[in-house]
Amino acid sequence: MKNLFVIRHGETDFNERGSYLGRIDAPLNAVGIEQAEQLAEKTRNLNIEIIYCSPLKRAIETAECIKTKHACEIIINNFFIERSLGIYEGLTKDEAKNACPDVYARNITRIFNEAPPDGETIDEVIRRVFVGLNEIKNQKDFFNILVSTHGFIAKVINKYFHPHISEQDFFNFSLSNAEIIKYPFVDV
Repeated sequence: MKNLFVIRHGETDFNERGSYLGRIDAPLNAVGIEQAEQLAEKTRNLNIEIIYCSPLKRAIETAECIKTKHACEIIINNFFIERSLGIYEGLTKDEAKNACPDVYARNITRIFNEAPPDGETIDEVIRRVFVGLNEIKNQKDFFNILVSTHGFIAKVINKYFHPHISEQDFFNFSLSNAEIIKYPFVDV
């Protein structure tokens, strides 16, 4: 059976502040590095054969920690980059509310076919992540695959494996910094 292990990168300063991070290429902070090292230890017995990784520093740094426990390579993959949040990136929720009150009032980050200005819709994210997951599902070389990615992308991956979840369950699902979840590729 083919298994997909999904991890969210360790903490960054933006995560610690509660800011929208999106495509900002922030590194792990000291806590995030420690989290990534602890996560690597947790993966020691998973026999990871390949790591697909978002091109953002925080995901790469986390994947590099994981790789120290496995004889595998890291493949940078744009399908698993974080959702672009456009003008919200780098702002806290209060800052976004003050900077863009009309857009913020519409709760636009939770509308599937809309996005903050210069951002990416949820529907666009779902399409690109599903393409990446289908490529992984259809490859024949590896059976224990890890994806090093981001919080919103983890929601989308969860939807791929649970296609009938409600919109509320989609948003309620959360993968914390340096957390791992396993999905078997069966009947997907």
